[in-house]
Amino acid sequence: MDDGLDLMGAREMADPSVLAQRLLSGDRCRLYEGFDPPFYIVSRYQDVNDVLLDPARFISGLGQGPNFIPPVGVVSDPPAHTFFRRLVQDDLKPGSIAKLRPRLEAIARELLDAVEDRDVWDVHDDLAFPLPVIIICEIFGIPTDDIHQFKLWSDASVAALSAQDPSAYESELLRMRGYILDLLRAKRGRMDDHSLLARIARARRDGIDISDEEAVGLTLQLFVAGNETTTSLITNFMWRMLSGDNLWADFRAGAIDLHKAINESLRFDPPLLGLFRTTACDVEIAGTRIPANTKVLTHYGAANRDPAVFERPDVFDVHRPIRKILSFGLGIHFCLGAELAKLEAQVTLSALRDRFPRLELVDDGERIGPFLFWGRRKLPIRHAGLGSIGQ
Repeated sequence: MDDGLDLMGAREMADPSVLAQRLLSGDRCRLYEGFDPPFYIVSRYQDVNDVLLDPARFISGLGQGPNFIPPVGVVSDPPAHTFFRRLVQDDLKPGSIAKLRPRLEAIARELLDAVEDRDVWDVHDDLAFPLPVIIICEIFGIPTDDIHQFKLWSDASVAALSAQDPSAYESELLRMRGYILDLLRAKRGRMDDHSLLARIARARRDGIDISDEEAVGLTLQLFVAGNETTTSLITNFMWRMLSGDNLWADFRAGAIDLHKAINESLRFDPPLLGLFRTTACDVEIAGTRIPANTKVLTHYGAANRDPAVFERPDVFDVHRPIRKILSFGLGIHFCLGAELAKLEAQVTLSALRDRFPRLELVDDGERIGPFLFWGRRKLPIRHAGLGSIGQ
């Protein structure tokens, strides 16, 4: 039983550590009945690790959210998953991602130029959201004329993933699918176009063109994954840096290793708090029998705070030695965009520190909505005066 556990309670939504502590102090595997259909939650590091590395018994193809959906793209199971991942993975390998650094640096400069003369601006609206959307559009070969519309569609996709009633977002998602389908069809016959979207449009499996539905589904998955994690990583990082004792001052002084700090941000404030698998057969975890065809939430936010693995897990320690965290998943469904997200964060945070070393929060902003996600949808900051203390 869930013992009154509320994944969407006010305290839990305001501070994911509240939920993590409740999960880690309870049973290793527990039934949550506050959603229809009910699902089980695993929260210990080793249990989450084991589920993610067992794709035969814990399948992804019925959706990585709490609702059952048809398999498509990289969220499907092998052998379809293997085909789709191979189709796109070259563009997202570390070597390919590293080549994007100059372009990312240029985008960051342009965005910071635009706020240079403003006393108050928003980390989310003016920096953390546009940068990853622009670069993922360029990787795909999608026009960047209206990134705000793309963001609205991406937000709708994220909200639908964890909604009790996904149909509330269907009209926006239909518009996005139609837009992507038009682009795919326009690119399909252009053999001189080597963008990722063009290669998806021309992809063939076993000698047969992939369907429009498969091409659109794959594109949407990568597009959403390619911006949402980075946006929240940047806003979460800045929120902690500017609200913690002297953290921003230490960061700007070079006393904080950015790689370690980003890893700690991903551990402490994972942009994605967890994802689901579906049992392919009856399974048992820690003495709890889970029937076949049942959803199981692997809770990254709790697993990353497991005291059996992390010393002082509820302390945000930017000097913590790097070790394996679960924020990008594991196994065959490990996040394809992990390297891109980390590079985007490195470039953006370095540029922000170097360009505007004296910053302070206006307030704590606003949390993004879906319960599976953690980040700030608003984070207003100001350029602090020369006399500001600790900034």
